[in-house]
Amino acid sequence: MPPVTLLLGIHNHQPVGNFEHVFRLAFDRCYRPFLDVLERHPRIRLSLHYTGALLDWFEKEEPGFLERLKELIHTGQVEMLSGGFYEPILSVIPDRDAVGQVNQLSQRLRDRLGAEPKGLWLAERVWDGGLPKKLAPTGLRYTILDDSHFSHAGGDADSLSGYYLTEREGCPLALFPINKDLRYLIPFRMPEDLITFLAQLREREVEMAVTYADDGEKLGMWPGTYQWVFEEEYLERLFAALEQNEDWIRLSTFGEYVTSHSPTGRIYLPSASYDEMMEWALPAEASKSLVQCRHQLEQEGRLAAFRPFLHGGFWDGFLVKYGEANQMHKRMLDVSERIARAATEGQASEARQLLWRAQGNDAYWHGLFGGLYLNNLRHETYRNLIAAEAQLDRAAHAGDPHSDWLDLRVMDLDKDGDEEVLIATTTLGLCLAPAYGGSLVELDYRPAQFNLLDVLTRRPEAYHEKLSQASTESESQGGPPKNIHEQVKVKEPGLDRMLLYDRHRRVSVLDRFLDPETSQEALDRIDEFERGNCVGGRYWMGQPKIKKGTATLTLTFTGTVRVKDHPIPIQILKVYRVAAGREQVAVSYELTNQSQEVCALRFGIEWNLTLLAGDDPQRYYEWPGREPVGLRERGGCDQTEWFSMVDEWHRFRVTLRLDRPEDIWYAPIETVSQSEDGFERMYQGSAILTSCCLFLHPGRPERLEARLDVSEL
Repeated sequence: MPPVTLLLGIHNHQPVGNFEHVFRLAFDRCYRPFLDVLERHPRIRLSLHYTGALLDWFEKEEPGFLERLKELIHTGQVEMLSGGFYEPILSVIPDRDAVGQVNQLSQRLRDRLGAEPKGLWLAERVWDGGLPKKLAPTGLRYTILDDSHFSHAGGDADSLSGYYLTEREGCPLALFPINKDLRYLIPFRMPEDLITFLAQLREREVEMAVTYADDGEKLGMWPGTYQWVFEEEYLERLFAALEQNEDWIRLSTFGEYVTSHSPTGRIYLPSASYDEMMEWALPAEASKSLVQCRHQLEQEGRLAAFRPFLHGGFWDGFLVKYGEANQMHKRMLDVSERIARAATEGQASEARQLLWRAQGNDAYWHGLFGGLYLNNLRHETYRNLIAAEAQLDRAAHAGDPHSDWLDLRVMDLDKDGDEEVLIATTTLGLCLAPAYGGSLVELDYRPAQFNLLDVLTRRPEAYHEKLSQASTESESQGGPPKNIHEQVKVKEPGLDRMLLYDRHRRVSVLDRFLDPETSQEALDRIDEFERGNCVGGRYWMGQPKIKKGTATLTLTFTGTVRVKDHPIPIQILKVYRVAAGREQVAVSYELTNQSQEVCALRFGIEWNLTLLAGDDPQRYYEWPGREPVGLRERGGCDQTEWFSMVDEWHRFRVTLRLDRPEDIWYAPIETVSQSEDGFERMYQGSAILTSCCLFLHPGRPERLEARLDVSEL
């Protein structure tokens, strides 16, 4: 019988902006012990991938690790894979950035490790038919995808072997299919089970080459895996078993195989990723329907027949599912375009590196891992975008005799068909959305490279139904760990009682009309108490102006407010003002009752702000005559003219100033999301409502103003 070729690939990655202690933990429990075992088994040959963020960390913290890796490459035991330096989804970033990021990682591998990469790791295995042409300038010959990609194109997953050739406009690319059975065997079954699986392939009496490629963090970082993989020596025994059967199991690197073997066939694949990713990319209800459909077919014994035709969405669906992800993505595209237009390479090179850091995929989506729900990852994305944009603006205004400048742009930033207004000064960056309640969508405090409005909306997730099944118990000790997809755990009890959902996006300067008797307890569920239709309304936009160093945007909207179940038309005149050299956003209102009767109501402005850490004693609320209050607290203060959020860590204060004493309510915005460690509660920001009770007389305007100031401590 012919031998079986086993192609092993291990992908290692930590997101840009992840905490230092996570990098250290991953190194100690995963990356270093893996190399320890590999060095003891010199006949084990495989391909390794480390993203740029990891290589940077190794260079700074553990340079000896790179020297060990260099020696393994020199002996031919290890082949290095290239890829996007900061692990972007290559199909959704501009071609110039995709090629630039891949070339940067390839060059780093050459310069630091003496490696010559022939192929690349595709982030999250997100495939698009245009990638062969996009990647052609990199000179790389192959990438690695899931067997489900091939199944959706009509291929038989059980018979996939070697690699297949695809192309776009004559630009070829070799594709290795990852065997899904292997992904669940390693490391979640006994080493003997892998040998048995390969022996069964050999019995087909045809030459087979089968691919295993997966995240290295499964070998030490996923729950329960460190004890199993290293303390109980699973990896040691796995490598020993492969060596003991080397008379019929051949180990090869992908680059060696693609050079020495012809393709198994030609193929064209649809846009896809691994099965779980495509499920997560669907809207919550569609995702639940897909899971139910699979379960029903499995019970009927028909799942195998239907599986190739039963799949979810594709990665771009996250940009529809999560408006916050789309906002970041389109901000990234705008900054990329501005860099491409920069006058000289000297002006753009540093900004480009910041942009590439902001293209790391982790903050733009959510599935099994925290991703978009982790505010530190979103913050790092915005931090890099803000820093890149500030560099571009400094270069653009280098010849301006005035140190305080003001820019204004009107464009459809988020590509939804409606125009946004972008205002920038030396210290502030704003994005205003007239078509979404005349709201403030983004507010960047540039000295701290901080988006103060980076708050995630509370929304239903398909997995929320699993909370009733969740357990706080730890795993049983000994033996293979459960696959992470099979675990349902919570970090604290009672999370199912915290599931609250918003009907609006958690942006700021949303116009709220409530019953005068509404109490501060309503803030958590403010949409249920809303009496108007202004939130999310399409405000008419006047021509934005810059005059005497001040940008002005005038918005109008005629809303309907139900007062005692009677509709009252109210016209809103809303004016934003931003002045050069001032760290302030002012918004003034003129409310006019257009009915024939007096109406009593509570009018409020909703602000959703974040200082990132809800439990940090260095971040808190302040207002007159009160000791500081933590950001995870909820409550209110009556008849107050100012209210602050203080961040001692980043050294700034955000203050709301009112032209009259008003009631101010505050509450944390907390989400419940899943991660590799189980379901967890996360602070996303703070909801603040500044409001007052008004008697609106017919035709008599009521005027009020609020200002948001940002100042250094």
